Amino acid sequence: MAVPAGTGRSKAISQAQGGSKELHGGRGKERYRVDLPTYHADCDANYLRLCKLMPELASNQSWSYQMPDGTLEVAVLERSRYTTEVCLQASPLKGGSGESSGNTADNNWLTPPPITVRLYHDARMAEVVAVDGQGPVGGDGLNFSYPNPAMHNEDERQQVNRYLSEWLAHCLANGRAEVDLPFRGRQT
Repeated sequence: MAVPAGTGRSKAISQAQGGSKELHGGRGKERYRVDLPTYHADCDANYLRLCKLMPELASNQSWSYQMPDGTLEVAVLERSRYTTEVCLQASPLKGGSGESSGNTADNNWLTPPPITVRLYHDARMAEVVAVDGQGPVGGDGLNFSYPNPAMHNEDERQQVNRYLSEWLAHCLANGRAEVDLPFRGRQT
């Protein structure tokens, strides 16, 4: 239920929900606090979804999926003992759909930006580390002030990890793996 800001009722509801009385910068605005259980749940779910999209992660370097309006490419960028960094890149169909004018620029606004994700295998979590080559997401997390040069919100990390969660769910529901099938010694 939305409660107008600046009313005594909004403060009472906030404090009843565990809100902090600590003010941010003396401006009368409550200081943002990360909702860690929700954030960790998103990262856990992202790890499981990515593992489904990247079978045989230890031996493969890339995966390709056909989506309803394009393709999804997943590629390993870096591997270490406990982490793997991958890039998810979507691209629209070449030539557009039958209803489109055939100009792929018409569909580009729907194409998600490239997302770099780090998988932590020991914790079984996946976290977005860069979007469209810009990272770290949400700055360094310390001494946050808004407005800032990059115009990041306080909950930028939470937002991009939630977005990744929704995007991966869409990919799992609608994506079709592009695989080469051997037929009598030849690839088809």
